[in-house]
Order: sequence, then C-alpha cells, then structure tokens
Amino acid sequence: MQMHTIVKTVAALLVAAAFAGCSLLKVAVATGDPLPKEEMNLRTMTRGFYYDMAGEVAAAADSIVERSSDPAVRIAAVQWKIRATRAGVSAAMQGIPDVALSDLWMLCRRMDASFAARPDSLLFGAQSDIARRTARRLDARIARLARQMLPEERYALMERFVGEYLAGHPAPEGDAVDNTTLAWLEYLREHGVEHNYATGSIAEVLADVNDRVSGQTQQLSNTLGWSKDILEMQLRQDSLRSQIGAQLDSLERDFGRMVAVAEHLPEISDRVLEEMNGQVTQLIWTMNASVEEAFGLFDRQRMALQGYVTQEREALIGQLRTTGEELVRSALDAVPGLVGRILLYVVLALAVLIGGPFALGFWLGGVRQRAKWKKEGNG
Repeated sequence: MQMHTIVKTVAALLVAAAFAGCSLLKVAVATGDPLPKEEMNLRTMTRGFYYDMAGEVAAAADSIVERSSDPAVRIAAVQWKIRATRAGVSAAMQGIPDVALSDLWMLCRRMDASFAARPDSLLFGAQSDIARRTARRLDARIARLARQMLPEERYALMERFVGEYLAGHPAPEGDAVDNTTLAWLEYLREHGVEHNYATGSIAEVLADVNDRVSGQTQQLSNTLGWSKDILEMQLRQDSLRSQIGAQLDSLERDFGRMVAVAEHLPEISDRVLEEMNGQVTQLIWTMNASVEEAFGLFDRQRMALQGYVTQEREALIGQLRTTGEELVRSALDAVPGLVGRILLYVVLALAVLIGGPFALGFWLGGVRQRAKWKKEGNG
C-alpha cells in the first residue's frame, strides 16, 4: 500500500510538471525597444511647452488687436499669431526630442531678438511692448526647460549649438522654419557624442503619430479662423469708406449748386449736370474697383489656404507612410526570433509530454522489478 501511494504521488508531480511546461507556449509579439525614459520626458515637456507658447502668443496678439485701432497693426498681430504657431508646431512635433527642443529654442530666441531690435513702427505701434514681453518670457522659459530636462553636458552642447546656428544662418524667408536634424547630429558627432536612433515601441510610435496629426489639425483649424479675421479686417478698412463718402459729399454739393442756379442760369445748370455726371461715373468706377479688389483679395487668401492645406496633408501622409514602413520593418525583423522561440518551446513541450510518461514507466518498472526480487528473496 505504501508503494502504491508513492507511485501515485510521483505520477501527479510529473503531470503537474507537464502542464507547467505547456505555459512555455505563450506567444509574445515583439513591440520594439521603448524610448529611454529621459527622451520620453523630453518629448512630452517640449510639446507641452509648444502648447503653452501657442496660447501665450495668441493671447498677446488678441490683446494687441483689442487695444489698437490701426487696421495695419491689427492685421500684423494676427499674422504674427499665425506664423509663430505654425513654426512652433512644425518644430515641436518632430520625431527626435533633441531636435524638437533645439528648433523650438531657436524659434523663441530669434523672435525675441527680432522684436528687441525693431522699432515700434515696424512692429505693432504703441502695443509693441506686449509682443516684446511675450517673446522675452518664452525665450527665458524654454532655456530654463532645456536646463531642467537635459544633463549638464548635453545642455551646454545644445546652448552653444543654438547660438552658433543662429549666428551663421539668417531667418528663413516667409513662413519657412529651420530643421536642424542633420546639423544637430553632426554637431554631436563632432563633440564625440553618438545619438540614439531608437524610434520606440509600436505603442509609442502610434501615440507619437496621433500627437502629430492632432497638433497639425488644430493648427490648421486655427489658421483658417485667423485668416478669416484678417480678411474681415481688410474689408472693414476706412479707405474704401472714405473714398465713397467723399464722392457722395461732392454729389451733394453739386445738387445744391444745381438747385440754386437752375431757375435763372440754364447754361450753368447744363454745366453742373455734366460735372455731376462725371462725378457719378467716377463713383461707380471707384465702387467697381473696390469690389473687384475685395474679391481678388479673398481669392488670393483662398488659394494660399488651399496650398497650405495641401502641403500639410502631404506632410502628414508622408509621416504616416514612413511610420508604417518602420512598423512593418520592425515586425519582420522580429519574426525570425519569434519563430525560433516557438520551435524551442514546441520541442521542450514534446520532450516533457513524451519523455515524462516514458521516464515514469521506466522508473515504475524498476520499482516493480525490485519489489518482485525482494519478495522472491524473502520466500
């Protein structure tokens, strides 16, 4: 009876081991190496700074619009808001956190230096100090952010790089922005630093793409609304109103003169009527030219917005295509290792499932044979 209990216990243990071995068949899909914690924090803080910067610039521009009565100053403030936020989102949403931070730092420093050097007449008139204070505050904030997020040696490298790059490269024309990816990587290599080219896990890459698309979409929506504000300001300018008012005043004087002399001097009345006819014709031409100019301006704004939308859409499609190719490449690179692990787990499982019962039977046979020999010896 005791021998039978021992055999049952050993069999139960072997069966439990076999079932435990089956857990080796769990398949884990490789998701790529995640970004280091420092780079993820840097990306998050850089994009967070961009959202704060966009809000501060928009608030400063709105304040200038509210306080100024000059249409040219109001339009310039809205244009500053559009260009600064557009350049900011292009810089902050880059894939390499170091490059995004350096480009955003350059944008803030260049804006601060430009506003400090230009007179009020070339900025926003009496409200120029609002923009100068905003630019100065943003430049100080991003410098402080870089000092907090980067190691001391890396911060010193980036500070020198930003200063040297701005000294050697003038501001881009129009709405173009700097992209210093290659320049920054070469600068690091010159100083003996090799950059980590990891793109992150699949979840991190998808979150990055979603963040980029969301930021660009929000910027596009804001740009459309602000461009509409500019068009409305241009249509409400006093120049057109003054021209039409002057023509109407002139017509009113002509009518008064005509009434005064019509009954007594027919010749003068005819001359006044001819002059009035010329004034009416000139008024009609002025109104036609103003309407054509307004519609032409609206058409140019529409074409510019359409071009910008097309450009942003192509850029987003290119980013999505690149990200998809990287994901497929990462998945294909992980397939050989995954297949090898599966085969290893299958072999181990077969060894446990087949070899276990064989070893148990061999052991039980030996136990039974020894018991038989022992019984014959006692007999």
